[in-house]
Amino acid sequence: RLDISVDSAKTLVRTMRRLQDRPDLQGLLAEGSVSFDRVEALSRIPEDVGLMEWADVAGVRREASHRVRVTAEDEYRSARDQFMVMQPNLDESWWRFWGGLDGPSGSLMDKVLSEAADQLPDLPDDMATDAGWKRAMALVETLTSDEPPPANVTVIVDSRHATGTNGKAGVYLEAGPNVGREALQGILCDADTQVLARSEDGRFMDYGRRQRTAPPALKRALIHAAHGQCQADGCTSRRRLQIHHLVPWVEGGETNQTGLVVLCWFHHQVVVHQRGFRIYFHHERRVRFRRPGHPPDRQRPS
Repeated sequence: RLDISVDSAKTLVRTMRRLQDRPDLQGLLAEGSVSFDRVEALSRIPEDVGLMEWADVAGVRREASHRVRVTAEDEYRSARDQFMVMQPNLDESWWRFWGGLDGPSGSLMDKVLSEAADQLPDLPDDMATDAGWKRAMALVETLTSDEPPPANVTVIVDSRHATGTNGKAGVYLEAGPNVGREALQGILCDADTQVLARSEDGRFMDYGRRQRTAPPALKRALIHAAHGQCQADGCTSRRRLQIHHLVPWVEGGETNQTGLVVLCWFHHQVVVHQRGFRIYFHHERRVRFRRPGHPPDRQRPS
Protein backbone atom coordinates (compact mmCIF):
# COMPACT_ATOMS: atom_id res chain seq x y z
CA ARG A 1 0.00 0.00 0.00
CA LEU A 2 2.89 2.37 0.69
CA ASP A 3 4.50 1.58 -2.69
CA ILE A 4 7.97 1.07 -1.19
CA SER A 5 10.61 -1.61 -1.63
CA VAL A 6 10.94 -4.65 0.61
CA ASP A 7 14.18 -3.28 2.08
CA SER A 8 12.50 0.02 2.95
CA ALA A 9 9.58 -1.83 4.53
CA LYS A 10 11.93 -3.93 6.65
CA THR A 11 13.74 -0.79 7.81
CA LEU A 12 10.45 0.84 8.81
CA VAL A 13 9.29 -2.22 10.74
CA ARG A 14 12.61 -2.68 12.55
CA THR A 15 12.72 1.00 13.50
CA MET A 16 9.16 1.07 14.81
CA ARG A 17 9.84 -2.00 16.93
CA ARG A 18 12.90 -0.36 18.44
CA LEU A 19 10.92 2.82 19.17
CA GLN A 20 8.37 0.99 21.31
CA ASP A 21 10.51 1.82 24.36
CA ARG A 22 11.52 5.29 23.07
CA PRO A 23 8.42 7.51 23.22
CA ASP A 24 10.62 10.62 23.04
CA LEU A 25 11.89 9.65 19.57
CA GLN A 26 8.38 8.65 18.52
CA GLY A 27 7.12 12.12 19.35
CA LEU A 28 9.96 13.91 17.56
CA LEU A 29 9.46 11.76 14.49
CA ALA A 30 5.71 12.40 14.50
CA GLU A 31 6.33 16.15 14.74
CA GLY A 32 8.74 16.02 11.83
CA SER A 33 11.43 17.86 13.80
CA VAL A 34 13.94 15.02 13.32
CA SER A 35 14.60 13.12 10.10
CA PHE A 36 13.69 9.47 9.85
CA ASP A 37 17.31 8.54 9.03
CA ARG A 38 18.55 10.11 12.29
CA VAL A 39 15.79 8.43 14.31
CA GLU A 40 16.54 5.09 12.66
CA ALA A 41 20.24 5.43 13.54
CA LEU A 42 19.51 6.56 17.12
CA SER A 43 17.12 3.64 17.59
CA ARG A 44 20.03 1.24 17.17
CA ILE A 45 21.69 2.61 20.34
CA PRO A 46 20.25 0.81 23.40
CA GLU A 47 20.59 3.77 25.80
CA ASP A 48 19.28 7.32 25.52
CA VAL A 49 22.04 9.51 24.05
CA GLY A 50 19.89 12.46 23.01
CA LEU A 51 19.75 13.54 19.40
CA MET A 52 23.54 13.66 18.90
CA GLU A 53 23.10 16.91 16.96
CA TRP A 54 26.85 17.37 16.92
CA ALA A 55 27.13 14.51 14.41
CA ASP A 56 25.63 13.98 10.97
CA VAL A 57 23.61 10.86 10.22
CA ALA A 58 26.70 8.97 9.12
CA GLY A 59 28.35 9.86 12.43
CA VAL A 60 25.34 8.63 14.38
CA ARG A 61 25.43 5.36 12.46
CA ARG A 62 29.13 4.95 13.23
CA GLU A 63 28.45 5.55 16.91
CA ALA A 64 25.57 3.08 16.81
CA SER A 65 27.80 0.44 15.20
CA HIS A 66 30.13 0.69 18.21
CA ARG A 67 27.30 0.53 20.76
CA VAL A 68 24.96 -2.02 19.21
CA ARG A 69 24.71 -5.27 21.15
CA VAL A 70 25.22 -8.38 19.09
CA THR A 71 23.69 -11.52 20.56
CA ALA A 72 24.56 -15.08 19.64
CA GLU A 73 21.25 -15.32 17.80
CA ASP A 74 22.17 -12.20 15.81
CA GLU A 75 25.41 -13.86 14.76
CA TYR A 76 23.68 -17.10 13.83
CA ARG A 77 21.15 -15.16 11.77
CA SER A 78 23.85 -13.16 9.99
CA ALA A 79 25.77 -16.32 9.15
CA ARG A 80 22.61 -18.06 8.00
CA ASP A 81 21.46 -15.15 5.84
CA GLN A 82 24.67 -14.84 3.82
CA PHE A 83 24.13 -15.17 0.08
CA MET A 84 25.43 -14.24 -3.33
CA VAL A 85 23.47 -14.03 -6.56
CA MET A 86 25.10 -13.93 -9.99
CA GLN A 87 22.97 -12.95 -12.97
CA PRO A 88 24.13 -12.85 -16.60
CA ASN A 89 22.44 -10.97 -19.39
CA LEU A 90 20.93 -12.94 -22.25
CA ASP A 91 24.19 -13.54 -24.14
CA GLU A 92 26.32 -13.85 -20.98
CA SER A 93 28.59 -11.00 -22.07
CA TRP A 94 27.95 -9.12 -18.81
CA TRP A 95 27.35 -10.31 -15.25
CA ARG A 96 25.78 -8.59 -12.26
CA PHE A 97 26.13 -9.94 -8.77
CA TRP A 98 24.97 -8.90 -5.36
CA GLY A 99 24.57 -10.39 -1.93
CA GLY A 100 25.37 -10.02 1.73
CA LEU A 101 27.99 -11.27 4.19
CA ASP A 102 28.22 -11.29 7.96
CA GLY A 103 30.51 -8.75 9.61
CA PRO A 104 33.74 -10.78 9.79
CA SER A 105 33.37 -12.16 6.26
CA GLY A 106 32.52 -8.75 4.81
CA SER A 107 35.48 -7.13 6.56
CA LEU A 108 37.79 -9.89 5.31
CA MET A 109 36.56 -9.48 1.74
CA ASP A 110 36.91 -5.70 1.93
CA LYS A 111 40.47 -5.97 3.30
CA VAL A 112 41.61 -8.56 0.76
CA LEU A 113 40.16 -6.72 -2.25
CA SER A 114 41.38 -3.30 -1.07
CA GLU A 115 44.93 -4.57 -0.56
CA ALA A 116 44.91 -6.45 -3.87
CA ALA A 117 43.52 -3.39 -5.69
CA ASP A 118 46.28 -1.20 -4.21
CA GLN A 119 48.89 -3.59 -5.60
CA LEU A 120 47.57 -3.49 -9.16
CA PRO A 121 49.71 -1.32 -11.45
CA ASP A 122 48.35 1.66 -13.32
CA LEU A 123 47.14 1.28 -16.87
CA PRO A 124 49.52 2.40 -19.63
CA ASP A 125 49.51 6.12 -20.42
CA ASP A 126 48.02 6.83 -16.97
CA MET A 127 44.48 6.07 -18.13
CA ALA A 128 42.07 6.98 -15.33
CA THR A 129 40.44 4.17 -13.34
CA ASP A 130 38.18 4.44 -10.33
CA ALA A 131 38.33 2.43 -7.12
CA GLY A 132 35.33 0.29 -8.05
CA TRP A 133 36.94 -0.87 -11.29
CA LYS A 134 40.21 -1.74 -9.52
CA ARG A 135 38.36 -3.73 -6.85
CA ALA A 136 36.52 -5.66 -9.57
CA MET A 137 39.84 -6.50 -11.24
CA ALA A 138 41.29 -7.44 -7.85
CA LEU A 139 38.42 -9.89 -7.33
CA VAL A 140 39.05 -11.59 -10.67
CA GLU A 141 42.80 -11.73 -10.00
CA THR A 142 42.20 -13.24 -6.57
CA LEU A 143 40.09 -15.97 -8.14
CA THR A 144 42.84 -16.72 -10.66
CA SER A 145 45.24 -19.29 -9.20
CA ASP A 146 48.99 -19.15 -9.77
CA GLU A 147 48.86 -22.58 -11.41
CA PRO A 148 45.45 -22.85 -13.08
CA PRO A 149 44.41 -26.38 -14.03
CA PRO A 150 44.75 -27.12 -17.73
CA ALA A 151 41.50 -26.29 -19.51
CA ASN A 152 40.30 -28.04 -22.63
CA VAL A 153 38.37 -25.43 -24.55
CA THR A 154 36.38 -26.02 -27.71
CA VAL A 155 35.90 -22.92 -29.84
CA ILE A 156 33.36 -23.09 -32.66
CA VAL A 157 33.76 -20.75 -35.62
CA ASP A 158 30.84 -20.35 -37.99
CA SER A 159 32.46 -19.03 -41.15
CA ARG A 160 29.10 -17.81 -42.51
CA HIS A 161 29.00 -15.17 -39.79
CA ALA A 162 32.64 -14.84 -38.74
CA THR A 163 34.09 -14.05 -42.17
CA GLY A 164 31.83 -11.10 -42.90
CA THR A 165 32.31 -9.56 -39.45
CA ASN A 166 36.04 -10.09 -39.02
CA GLY A 167 35.40 -12.46 -36.14
CA LYS A 168 33.00 -10.18 -34.30
CA ALA A 169 30.18 -12.69 -34.74
CA GLY A 170 29.95 -16.43 -35.28
CA VAL A 171 32.64 -17.33 -32.71
CA TYR A 172 31.45 -19.02 -29.55
CA LEU A 173 32.45 -21.55 -26.92
CA GLU A 174 30.96 -25.02 -26.93
CA ALA A 175 29.32 -24.56 -23.52
CA GLY A 176 29.33 -20.80 -23.17
CA PRO A 177 28.57 -17.44 -24.70
CA ASN A 178 29.65 -15.72 -27.88
CA VAL A 179 33.15 -14.27 -27.60
CA GLY A 180 34.98 -11.49 -29.42
CA ARG A 181 38.48 -11.52 -30.81
CA GLU A 182 40.21 -10.17 -27.71
CA ALA A 183 38.34 -12.46 -25.31
CA LEU A 184 39.10 -15.41 -27.58
CA GLN A 185 42.80 -14.60 -27.71
CA GLY A 186 42.83 -14.36 -23.92
CA ILE A 187 41.28 -17.82 -23.68
CA LEU A 188 43.66 -19.28 -26.26
CA CYS A 189 46.71 -17.97 -24.41
CA ASP A 190 46.41 -20.43 -21.55
CA ALA A 191 44.38 -23.50 -22.48
CA ASP A 192 44.55 -26.62 -24.61
CA THR A 193 42.25 -25.65 -27.41
CA GLN A 194 40.40 -27.33 -30.22
CA VAL A 195 39.03 -25.05 -32.92
CA LEU A 196 36.09 -26.36 -34.92
CA ALA A 197 35.31 -24.36 -38.05
CA ARG A 198 31.91 -24.70 -39.64
CA SER A 199 32.06 -24.19 -43.41
CA GLU A 200 29.44 -22.65 -45.66
CA ASP A 201 27.71 -26.01 -46.12
CA GLY A 202 27.47 -26.48 -42.34
CA ARG A 203 30.15 -29.15 -41.99
CA PHE A 204 32.82 -28.91 -39.32
CA MET A 205 36.53 -28.81 -40.12
CA ASP A 206 38.76 -29.91 -37.25
CA TYR A 207 41.89 -27.82 -36.52
CA GLY A 208 42.88 -29.21 -33.10
CA ARG A 209 46.41 -28.28 -31.92
CA ARG A 210 47.71 -29.49 -28.58
CA GLN A 211 51.03 -27.62 -28.52
CA ARG A 212 49.59 -24.12 -28.75
CA THR A 213 50.31 -23.46 -25.06
CA ALA A 214 53.86 -23.33 -23.79
CA PRO A 215 54.82 -26.71 -22.28
CA PRO A 216 55.96 -26.59 -18.62
CA ALA A 217 59.67 -26.71 -19.43
CA LEU A 218 59.41 -23.78 -21.86
CA LYS A 219 57.25 -21.81 -19.46
CA ARG A 220 59.82 -22.25 -16.70
CA ALA A 221 62.60 -21.21 -19.08
CA LEU A 222 60.71 -18.07 -20.13
CA ILE A 223 59.99 -17.07 -16.53
CA HIS A 224 63.65 -17.69 -15.62
CA ALA A 225 64.81 -15.52 -18.53
CA ALA A 226 62.44 -12.78 -17.34
CA HIS A 227 64.04 -12.96 -13.88
CA GLY A 228 60.86 -14.38 -12.43
CA GLN A 229 58.72 -11.31 -12.97
CA CYS A 230 56.39 -9.61 -15.42
CA GLN A 231 58.20 -8.20 -18.47
CA ALA A 232 56.06 -5.06 -18.63
CA ASP A 233 58.22 -1.99 -18.13
CA GLY A 234 57.98 -0.78 -14.54
CA CYS A 235 56.12 -3.87 -13.29
CA THR A 236 57.84 -6.05 -10.71
CA SER A 237 54.96 -8.46 -10.09
CA ARG A 238 55.94 -12.07 -9.50
CA ARG A 239 52.36 -13.25 -8.92
CA ARG A 240 50.15 -15.12 -11.39
CA LEU A 241 52.57 -14.95 -14.29
CA GLN A 242 51.14 -16.02 -17.65
CA ILE A 243 52.56 -16.65 -21.11
CA HIS A 244 51.36 -14.47 -23.99
CA HIS A 245 51.82 -14.98 -27.73
CA LEU A 246 53.22 -11.83 -29.35
CA VAL A 247 51.52 -12.90 -32.58
CA PRO A 248 48.21 -14.57 -31.66
CA TRP A 249 48.15 -18.30 -32.17
CA VAL A 250 45.11 -18.03 -34.42
CA GLU A 251 47.08 -15.64 -36.65
CA GLY A 252 50.06 -17.97 -37.09
CA GLY A 253 52.01 -17.19 -33.93
CA GLU A 254 54.58 -19.73 -32.82
CA THR A 255 55.09 -21.32 -29.43
CA ASN A 256 58.79 -20.66 -29.06
CA GLN A 257 61.02 -18.46 -26.93
CA THR A 258 61.07 -15.53 -29.36
CA GLY A 259 57.32 -15.63 -29.93
CA LEU A 260 56.28 -15.54 -26.27
CA VAL A 261 56.44 -13.02 -23.45
CA VAL A 262 55.84 -13.30 -19.69
CA LEU A 263 53.16 -11.02 -18.27
CA CYS A 264 51.38 -10.81 -14.95
CA TRP A 265 47.65 -11.47 -14.93
CA PHE A 266 46.83 -7.73 -14.95
CA HIS A 267 48.98 -6.76 -17.95
CA HIS A 268 48.00 -9.92 -19.83
CA GLN A 269 44.25 -10.13 -19.34
CA VAL A 270 43.34 -6.49 -18.59
CA VAL A 271 45.81 -4.36 -20.55
CA VAL A 272 46.27 -6.59 -23.62
CA HIS A 273 43.08 -8.60 -23.98
CA GLN A 274 40.48 -6.35 -22.36
CA ARG A 275 41.86 -2.92 -23.26
CA GLY A 276 43.41 -3.88 -26.61
CA PHE A 277 46.92 -2.45 -26.05
CA ARG A 278 49.65 -3.79 -28.32
CA ILE A 279 53.06 -4.87 -27.09
CA TYR A 280 56.40 -3.62 -28.33
CA PHE A 281 59.93 -4.21 -27.04
CA HIS A 282 61.97 -1.22 -25.96
CA HIS A 283 64.93 -2.73 -24.06
CA GLU A 284 66.13 -6.32 -24.15
CA ARG A 285 63.12 -8.37 -23.00
CA ARG A 286 61.18 -5.51 -21.36
CA VAL A 287 57.97 -4.49 -23.09
CA ARG A 288 55.75 -1.42 -23.28
CA PHE A 289 52.25 -0.90 -24.64
CA ARG A 290 50.66 1.17 -27.39
CA ARG A 291 47.04 2.24 -27.43
CA PRO A 292 44.68 0.56 -29.90
CA GLY A 293 44.85 2.22 -33.31
CA HIS A 294 48.52 3.21 -33.04
CA PRO A 295 50.64 2.15 -36.05
CA PRO A 296 52.04 -1.36 -35.43
CA ASP A 297 55.60 -1.85 -34.28
CA ARG A 298 57.40 -4.72 -35.98
CA GLN A 299 60.30 -4.87 -33.57
CA ARG A 300 61.05 -8.32 -32.18
CA PRO A 301 63.50 -9.39 -29.50
CA SER A 302 66.89 -10.55 -30.60
